[in-house]
Amino acid sequence: MERLALLFEALERLTGVADIAYHEIREGRLNPVLKTKTDHLGVERWKSVHAQNPVYIEHDRLLRELMVHPETAAVVQDVKNDSRSADEFFLFGIDSIMVIPVMQDGAVQGIVVVASIGKLHFFSAKEIERAEALVNEYRDAFQL
Repeated sequence: MERLALLFEALERLTGVADIAYHEIREGRLNPVLKTKTDHLGVERWKSVHAQNPVYIEHDRLLRELMVHPETAAVVQDVKNDSRSADEFFLFGIDSIMVIPVMQDGAVQGIVVVASIGKLHFFSAKEIERAEALVNEYRDAFQL
């Protein structure tokens, strides 16, 4: 978990966004593993909302697309005005989000989420590219 925390720190330095999390994908749904501790969304609330409202891949357009095309991160610059936005984004108060696939043997095994809560954040092409490289660089942090 220490390496994962270092990845989260690097992603925060890169983007300026503090709410960062890792979810494993098991049995067709997201399973929360680790999240940064922030004022916007605490770890306990994050886990309890996921427990009460499981996120199933088949019911989430953005995640379905990511499973089919995992080559690049999925980014929603403005959650309120993007048809790919999931109900869960609104539950957590997310305004902008970047979802980076964690791959093993050509399949998505998990996702790293960088979620701007409380304000819009424009994820630039440079940020997206560097974030993908960081997730790949820290591959050993994921228990695949």
